[in-house]
Amino acid sequence: MKRYLNKLRTSIVRSIGWIILVCAIVSCSKDNMSTPEDLIIYMPTGATYNTADASYVTARSNVLAGAGTAFPVLLTRAFDREVQVTAAIDTSLLSAYDLANKTQSPAFPADAFVLTNTGQVRIPAGQERSVDSLHITLGQTSNLDFSKQYVVPIRLASTNSGLPLSSNRQVMYLRVRFNQITTQLNGAPSNRVIPIVINRTPTGDVISGNLNLTAGVNTAFGQALIVALRDRQDLLAGYNQANQTNYVAFPANSFAFSPASVSIASGSLNAATPFALALRNTTSFVPGRSYLLPLGIADEGPVAPHETLGLAYLSVDVQLQNINPANPAPVGNRVDRTAWTATASSTDNDYAPGAPALVFDNNAATGWHSALAFGTAPAVTFTVDMQNQKNISGFTFTPRYWDYFGSTYISAPTAMRVASSNDGVNWTVQGSYTGSMPAGTAANPQLRNISFYAPVQARYFRFTLTAYGQYAGGFGELNAFE
Repeated sequence: MKRYLNKLRTSIVRSIGWIILVCAIVSCSKDNMSTPEDLIIYMPTGATYNTADASYVTARSNVLAGAGTAFPVLLTRAFDREVQVTAAIDTSLLSAYDLANKTQSPAFPADAFVLTNTGQVRIPAGQERSVDSLHITLGQTSNLDFSKQYVVPIRLASTNSGLPLSSNRQVMYLRVRFNQITTQLNGAPSNRVIPIVINRTPTGDVISGNLNLTAGVNTAFGQALIVALRDRQDLLAGYNQANQTNYVAFPANSFAFSPASVSIASGSLNAATPFALALRNTTSFVPGRSYLLPLGIADEGPVAPHETLGLAYLSVDVQLQNINPANPAPVGNRVDRTAWTATASSTDNDYAPGAPALVFDNNAATGWHSALAFGTAPAVTFTVDMQNQKNISGFTFTPRYWDYFGSTYISAPTAMRVASSNDGVNWTVQGSYTGSMPAGTAANPQLRNISFYAPVQARYFRFTLTAYGQYAGGFGELNAFE
């Protein structure tokens, strides 16, 4: 019995050994032979709704170039035989894409997009990536709207290998955009309105501001472009209606563009020479009216002008300007201020109280300044009553120097309008003053000058301060000359 058990034990051990050996051989064979059990064909990137982007550059109705439209087909690991895969455009998948992305993709004609090589790619034996790529091109584009983005679903349709197609990476959604090359006018403010002021002085008209627009393209173009400006008075009525304005058209023969046209070099984004405006016969512009000249790029050549950035608007206002912008010292003698009075639309009563009357006390350490503005500075007025008419050639003023808890501040206008009146009711604008912010101290104040081209005969003068420094507008001293 014992001998029998020993033989049985030996036989079992030998059998187990053979089993282990066979298993090892099989295992080794599995490590060195490809089987289709864990092989899947799939698209690159992403989650359930894989997306890629394609863009085409267009000019008018012509497609000039495209980019980002090709991608490979992949295997989860190498296979020992060549795999061929065929893809197709399947528009029935658009509804699923829109549902998942909360979009509404536009439909497109069946011949608008085409897969090259009928959508076939090849993955060589022993490789995980196709040697060629799925590539989409444009077909018949006449019915495409280049202002829209299209989504083109590309689905893995079949294979010659019997390998399974991925269930969640079987589709690539190609988002196709069209970038229209357009010409545009660069240098305009956001509202596209460029203000020009004709300052009407006794010695002639002085123009402030100019066109200074540069022609450009939003995408470099492969050939030189000639860009010309033309007036668009046809847009004036619509502009007034849309903006609730009352602009009138420029007088006839009152302007010209210089140069008449410019060139944008091939591959460049901007012309080297800007446009300027030459105003002619400025006396035909009437004070009290506001003029508007809509202008745009002439719609010609291979590249169309942008519908909004290809436009700009020139506004012209005529201002009577009896104030010399050089701000020389006024001529004549200083006027006695003994009986003068003054009022202001705003006075600081909290930080460094003063009063309008202190502007005439011959003390630069006292004076008037408006209530402090810590944000946008509001316009403030300062009105002088000289009690009787004077023939005034100009004014000088010092800033208002004031202290607050040991810190010294200077308040003075850097821009203001000056008007005159004989009755305090009817006012005539004499022009605008613009100057630098004065420095100095109360003991050594800095003067600023307002000088009229022609003397002004009036009793009242009103100063409307529109820009000023250090929280407030003000005067320490204000003197007149005749």
